[in-house]
Amino acid sequence: MGRCLMIIAGEASGDSHAAEVVAALKKKDPHLEFFGVGGEHLRKAGVELLYHIDQLAYIGFVEVVRHYAFFRRVFNHLVQQLQQRKPDGLILVDYPGFNLRFAKAAKQRGCRVFYYIAPQVWAWGQGRARKMAETIDQMAVLFDFEVDFFSRYGLDTVLVGHPLVDHLNRLEAGDALSRHGIDPNRPLLALLPGSRNQEISHLLPPLLQTAEQLSREHSNLQVAVALADTVSEDKARSIYGKPIDAVLIRSHTYDLLRHSTAAMVASGTATLETACFNVPFLLAYRVSPLTFWLGKNLVKIPYIGLVNVVAGEKIVQEFLQKDVRPEILYQPIQSLLFDANRRAEMKKKLAVVKAKLGPPGASGRTADHIFKLFYG
Repeated sequence: MGRCLMIIAGEASGDSHAAEVVAALKKKDPHLEFFGVGGEHLRKAGVELLYHIDQLAYIGFVEVVRHYAFFRRVFNHLVQQLQQRKPDGLILVDYPGFNLRFAKAAKQRGCRVFYYIAPQVWAWGQGRARKMAETIDQMAVLFDFEVDFFSRYGLDTVLVGHPLVDHLNRLEAGDALSRHGIDPNRPLLALLPGSRNQEISHLLPPLLQTAEQLSREHSNLQVAVALADTVSEDKARSIYGKPIDAVLIRSHTYDLLRHSTAAMVASGTATLETACFNVPFLLAYRVSPLTFWLGKNLVKIPYIGLVNVVAGEKIVQEFLQKDVRPEILYQPIQSLLFDANRRAEMKKKLAVVKAKLGPPGASGRTADHIFKLFYG
């Protein structure tokens, strides 16, 4: 049997970043085989998918508990596959709730583990870093402060930079927006409500309601919703419950951000993407009350937005839970759309955040570390 690696990326952003690493690894060894968990990006990269991310896209404590039996079956089956196929190593990408447990199971069975995109335990569970050092052979992180943090606990940690920089450097101007009739000379508000159905259910209605109020006050305003590949237009429309007075754009989020005046964005990787396009935005997030209560008691840092964490200060306003309402969101987003001084102030700070993401080549550097760990 030839060289083979197992890989698990349980979310949309991890799937995209993992596919870039797989492509870089195949340049080193075109015959290298992969199997595991991922989405369409990993499938197109040649990974044999045992489970698709669509089956695993649940967020929050309450939601995961409801599907505990299913996750246990998936977990046990993947452990069985690891034992039977005996891959040369395991690559885990983000998705900490599942992957940290799987790392322990793999290590107990003698499989070496490489973790890409560190779990944010520096925010919600610093004591777990010591346990991670016992089950993870090496971890590649995106931010320099993570190297110092994890190294203190004895975890072999390497800085590779953020893969977003690679994506942006390869980006070519597209015509997706012109096909949707968007006028580049009019202000454009982008709504990025997340990549999972739960996020869409919680966030899309209040974001659209806010946008509709703005449109009534500013007749020249254009509104567009970025739909992830994991969310159908029919699903988005059914969640909102009435005709959507906005353009729905699928698979062209970067085109949308390139032309946007301001945005309202769900917490997550999308906040960094928006920052990289230097688009002023506000962060919105809402989960079940119990999940939020648990998170509030676990998180040890003052911000949830990655942009604010990387900046070390609150440069983007964060609206959580009951504050995600049109009457609260209206004034802040109107200011970002139409107040030139406010926009300029945030753009300056967003540029600093982008500079902290490091140079291009994150995926290639990650592949180098993986290949060295598993194949010397």
